[in-house]
Amino acid sequence: MKSIFYVENSITVLLIAILTIFCIGYVDYLTGAEFGFSFFYLIPISLLSVHKSTKLVSIVVCAVLAAILWFTADFLEGKYSMVFFPIWNGTVRLIIFNAIGLLIYYFKEKDKKLKLLNDKLQGINEEKNKFIGIAAHDTRSPLGVIYSLSDILIVDFKENLNAEIVEILEIIKRTCKKSLTIIENLLDVSKIESGKLILQLKQQDFIAFIKNQIYINQILAQNKDIEISLQTEYEQLQLEFDEHYFSQVIDNLLSNAIKYSNRNTQIIVTVKVQDKLLRTEVTDNGIGISEAEQQNLFKYFQTTSSRPTEGEESTGLGLAISKQIIVLHKGSIGVRSAKNRGSTFFFELPLSQA
Repeated sequence: MKSIFYVENSITVLLIAILTIFCIGYVDYLTGAEFGFSFFYLIPISLLSVHKSTKLVSIVVCAVLAAILWFTADFLEGKYSMVFFPIWNGTVRLIIFNAIGLLIYYFKEKDKKLKLLNDKLQGINEEKNKFIGIAAHDTRSPLGVIYSLSDILIVDFKENLNAEIVEILEIIKRTCKKSLTIIENLLDVSKIESGKLILQLKQQDFIAFIKNQIYINQILAQNKDIEISLQTEYEQLQLEFDEHYFSQVIDNLLSNAIKYSNRNTQIIVTVKVQDKLLRTEVTDNGIGISEAEQQNLFKYFQTTSSRPTEGEESTGLGLAISKQIIVLHKGSIGVRSAKNRGSTFFFELPLSQA
């Protein structure tokens, strides 16, 4: 019966189903009461209902035919005392055959509509990603110019400007920096969603990479008197990863730990190997995240009721982007946290990307 799915013409499909039902009815007549053939009659009806070119009338025709043939096989056996009983049985079977056939047909049509809707949504999503990519790309250049010019004015002409103008320039610079970060995140989202984010994998020392990321973020942590330390038994650990995108992951986890930690606390980065997986953990002693809110942490534009301890800002994109980058590296990411007990964000990567 597999060949029925490769036939395009609906009439041909119907004829194959009818021929099959006649064959089943004939075998039913020959075997008599030794076998119950209700299931076998349902096979061609079900396959007909699933076929993409089938019409409702075809299902009804086959259901009626199957019920008549089954009634005929029963009646010719002559085992009933009254003709009412095979007629009753045939009617019940007709209802069952129709009900099952039409139910399968209904679900098939629903599935077809869902696929069409999904295709439309996919097209809309692609257009959205294209628009975001173009808008973000075109906005990044002028913002970059404003940021650079404001920085030049502050550095080169600070002594010749009054304090109020310098403060305004600082605000312009900070605002541009935040906007550029958002735009970079949006560009990453656009690449990820459209499948255009391509990793440049390279075998390199992961421990040296982590140490460098800690050093960069330690400068930011000093503003809150926070110490970032590395705990690992390895001096070197070779891993294949994209340094550019992976630096975004580590920077996001460390910067979040700094934002949500109180002053004079410690952030611990742990690197270890277990079950052929490299596991990296970033643990802080900050304000923590409730269990109910942890489920949405790795979705786009999601924030929690927990707020940075000194008013720092968050776009709600960093963790979602980090998750996609980790997944592209064939890894997984997660979190353990509780309110007012700190958080541990962790990810695991296979030691071999093969």
